[in-house]
Amino acid sequence: MKNSTARKLKEVPTGYLIIGVDSHKKKHAAVIVTQDLIVQSKFRFGNSREGFEEMLERARKEMERAGCRGIMFALETGGNYWRNLAYFLGERGIPFRLINQFTLKRRREGKDLNRRKNDFRDAQMAAELLCTGEFTETKLPQGVYAELRSSYSAYRRLVKERTRIINLLKGLLDNLFPELTDVFKDPCGKTALTVLSTCPVPRIIAAMAEEQFVNSIRASHQGQRLAKGKLHALYHVAQTSVGVEAGGQSVALELSFLAEKLCLIEGQVDRVVKMLIKLVHRAEESKYLLSIRGLNYISVAGILAELGPFKSYRYARQLVKMAGSNPTESESGGKRGSHTPMSKKGRAGLRYCGWTAVIPVLRHNPDFRAWAKRLRERPAHANPLTGREIIGAAINRLLRLAFTLVKKQTFYQLPQLAQVVN
Repeated sequence: MKNSTARKLKEVPTGYLIIGVDSHKKKHAAVIVTQDLIVQSKFRFGNSREGFEEMLERARKEMERAGCRGIMFALETGGNYWRNLAYFLGERGIPFRLINQFTLKRRREGKDLNRRKNDFRDAQMAAELLCTGEFTETKLPQGVYAELRSSYSAYRRLVKERTRIINLLKGLLDNLFPELTDVFKDPCGKTALTVLSTCPVPRIIAAMAEEQFVNSIRASHQGQRLAKGKLHALYHVAQTSVGVEAGGQSVALELSFLAEKLCLIEGQVDRVVKMLIKLVHRAEESKYLLSIRGLNYISVAGILAELGPFKSYRYARQLVKMAGSNPTESESGGKRGSHTPMSKKGRAGLRYCGWTAVIPVLRHNPDFRAWAKRLRERPAHANPLTGREIIGAAINRLLRLAFTLVKKQTFYQLPQLAQVVN
């Protein structure tokens, strides 16, 4: 069925009672309506198993009173409080659909010009959107895909926190000991972190003997190899450092804290990466995705975490639309822009995964590299693409390729190799 709205309307059985829910941390607001949009009841229930059971019992009584043959839920997806109720309904086999909060807001403001807003109004609007087929067909992740999503989210948070700490550490060094980055190109290396956690103040280093300084760093070093040559060079630049001495002890203490945090996060990142690799091997799509030259385990983990099982999709364009990387036309008054931008209406996390995945693919995959060169060097009348536009097109190509490989259960082969085999 090409008409997606008509297909969605068929997913709402005739004669069902619709229950719209506006989720919150402590209390959820629910509005029960019939399919002709007549409100039957309004009430609140707790965000607990007892509250869910009481809500279901009340819904059954309203269903019998209205003469309906079943119930269906419409859950607004604002925040993360809807997840507990969604998984509870999934365990009971009770049908539900998710309502996008942005769609609900626009529909509510369009119907009420006075901008009236309350919890019951949002719940009622969610039920009305379900009746008109304007809902999301998202399926809750289960099994290994739920584990992948949680682990990959933890990985993203840890990497973001690591980047924040590194930037803060470099900013403090610019005032306290700016010459350190001239000796250690990476101030987050093992030897550099030992220096930062032991004695990063150049005045204290200059007051020590050279061998005494090296021995103190060696005593605190926990890595396998100590860069003694760089330590000697650091000792000499400390003699003429222009670092700010005022408040140096406090800054040195904070640098030691940051160095300890960085070592801790590095260990946590390694543990999460090992878990992601194990989870990727458990997913049935992983062996086909890993066959694509240029894709690594982290990229595959991110794609599977955001998309879930590929068997939930019917067409490759659904993956592209989920990422929000599909080109979107913009025309008004017969005038059209020279460039077609991304829609960016999908999952930002999936676009990030696709962006970080296609860069090594474009670098190491000859097929993608030749394809990108053709797009960049085609004549002006054929609309040559810029670098960022090529990356956006490569994301779509990668998602379509991944869907095809998984659907046909075949491994990726470079075009030259495929011709030789055939």
